[in-house]
Amino acid sequence: MNLSVIIPSCGLTALLRFCIFQLQRSLEMASLSQWNIVIVDNATAFPYQVSDFLPDPALKILRLDRPHSFSAACNRGAAAAPAERYLFLNNDVLLHPLALREMLALAARTTAAICGTRLIYSDDTIQHHGIRFDGGKRGPYHEDHRLPNAAVPRDLCQYQAVTGAVMLIEHDLFQTLGGFDEVFPFGHEDVDFCLRARQIGKTIVCSQAVDSIHFNSTTSQGRPEAYEASRVIFFERWGGKFSIDGSEADE
Repeated sequence: MNLSVIIPSCGLTALLRFCIFQLQRSLEMASLSQWNIVIVDNATAFPYQVSDFLPDPALKILRLDRPHSFSAACNRGAAAAPAERYLFLNNDVLLHPLALREMLALAARTTAAICGTRLIYSDDTIQHHGIRFDGGKRGPYHEDHRLPNAAVPRDLCQYQAVTGAVMLIEHDLFQTLGGFDEVFPFGHEDVDFCLRARQIGKTIVCSQAVDSIHFNSTTSQGRPEAYEASRVIFFERWGGKFSIDGSEADE
């Protein structure tokens, strides 16, 4: 099987370097026949150079000279490197060496078209291990967010959505759905994609085997207006159409 890893990124070269270093270790452990790493340079002021990273013939840089949304950057990266599966990866995620191997094994075992993975903050609390939905204004939310990692079981179950910070997707599904919907300026495009996949009968799972670190919001600060605009679009499209499988927020 071949895989293309798509990493949209703007600036933060040092963090991206560690992201790719951990990714390379995870790729080596996954027993893949072939892979590509596509850094989508989302209008970084001083463009990335291949020499910024460890030598790797699988690594390429796709330069965008003006800022694009996360959806648009991901879609362009996928178009540049077609593969049997895509792994969409945030530049502020440090993958566990066994994360990708476990994700691929789980996807194969469950025939899931989309697979996420367990993510923790640097203080060993939960950032993500699946997305739930409440019936109030909150809508989609990360289950057990900020609870101690050791207190959260590693039970496997199906979810309606997983985060786009680390999302493994079958090529055919990505093509069928036309990629991420670029109507979203920032946020909710990953949940929208998952819900559209479920509409056509696809299964979504989240690997709980190992913990990868996500420095969440490192790359998203200063964009509250774009996030709120995406939230409005999401609820206009999906309000009342997802299953309530979580608890309602107190506020």
